Amino acid sequence: MIKLNRPTYLVPFFRALAVGVFALPMQLQAQAPSVQTMTVQKQEPLALSLEEAVRLALEKSPTLQASLLGIDAARYEELKNRGSLLPKVNLTGSYAYMLKKQKVYFGDIGSSPMGSFLDDGIEMGQTHSLQGGVVAGMPLVAPQLWASLKLNKEAVALAEEKALGSKIDLVAEVKKAYMAVLLAQESQRVLEGNYANAEANYKNISDKYNQGLVAEYDKLRMETQMKNVLPNVVAARTAVQLAEAKLKVVMGLPLETPISVTERLSDYKNHVYRHLPQEATTSLRDNSTLRQLDRQGRQLDAALHAKRMAYLPTLSLNFNYQYSFAANRFRLDERKRWSPFSTIGVSLDVPIYNGGARGNDVRATEVQIRQLAAQRIATERQLQLGLMNSTREQKNALEQFVSAQDAVTTAERGRSIAEVRYKSGAGTLLELNDAETALLQARLNYSQAIYNYMVAVYALEALQGEGLPNEAK
Repeated sequence: MIKLNRPTYLVPFFRALAVGVFALPMQLQAQAPSVQTMTVQKQEPLALSLEEAVRLALEKSPTLQASLLGIDAARYEELKNRGSLLPKVNLTGSYAYMLKKQKVYFGDIGSSPMGSFLDDGIEMGQTHSLQGGVVAGMPLVAPQLWASLKLNKEAVALAEEKALGSKIDLVAEVKKAYMAVLLAQESQRVLEGNYANAEANYKNISDKYNQGLVAEYDKLRMETQMKNVLPNVVAARTAVQLAEAKLKVVMGLPLETPISVTERLSDYKNHVYRHLPQEATTSLRDNSTLRQLDRQGRQLDAALHAKRMAYLPTLSLNFNYQYSFAANRFRLDERKRWSPFSTIGVSLDVPIYNGGARGNDVRATEVQIRQLAAQRIATERQLQLGLMNSTREQKNALEQFVSAQDAVTTAERGRSIAEVRYKSGAGTLLELNDAETALLQARLNYSQAIYNYMVAVYALEALQGEGLPNEAK
């Protein structure tokens, strides 16, 4: 790992930037360039605004597509169980070749007036037997099957709620990743501007040194300051690349797709005062995680009802129409050997005892219901803590924003004064360098404050089940 030599005042900034930018999946490191990569890099960059990034993520994210497919799977499962109420019709057929025929005896040996003929027994059956026909049946009274249909409806509703939750989480992650790109780019611009200013100051000092107007110490100090800024510029450029890569991963775009964001972090400074947190309006009523737990509770209630219906009898209708063929010679054209038969009837199944399996199944489901209730209480408390934390972070970011905004104004004024003093000979190079450093830190803090505030807004929206565009609801 390369260790960059940067001033200590930038350590907190780059640590905060790393939390939002460098948390990439490990699989990104294993991807190698390919011919397709080289081809795609020649394409025009994909221009992205925040709304466009969210729209593309909702269209292309494989994680979201998997959740949406879960809805289809639940609906097909519902249709399958509904089909159990309809008649089932099957074609059946069988063939048997008799290897050894069974003998039938009449009375005791020697007691038959037919003598030894009957004492040897009579062979029964035909060498070839063939059967084919239609078997049909349908339930008439099936309480457990009827109850399971409601269970399937709850499964569909749960799948839909999970898909909605995936959308909310995806939109929040895309917005955070997009803000991380804007923060990285703004940091790069600030550091590159600082480096350009340091380079210009160094050239100016060098010229004065060559003319004998300043001491060598001033030249060396300005050169050191310029070289100390360069590693930070390199780190900022790397941070931009990784932030863009994370945004692509969250959106579901290939990593080789070139992108270009069309906004700047400063465009969101006016959003700060539009999303002031109001504790009276913050609620977990529409939180997707809690709604999913509620759906799971309804699903368990339906499952408990279906399992209790297993104690009730079931009544079924069945129909059977068969053709049979039996002969010692396998000649299917012998019409007299073909004989049809058919039956129709009902069957009643009354459950009496099965080793306590039904009772234990009901009790196990009741335990699951109580377990889910306890899990919901714990989850709700955790979410309330997250809600309070997000609100507090939003307020802290607002205070940081106001302070950083004033600090930038003050630092710009201080830099101007220090520059005038130094040019007039009333100030020292140390004062000018301190003013440059203070301005750099103020601008970085200002950008970080906007980023922190918007991330807190998006986290709060996700907790409240909000943030989705209208077409995605």
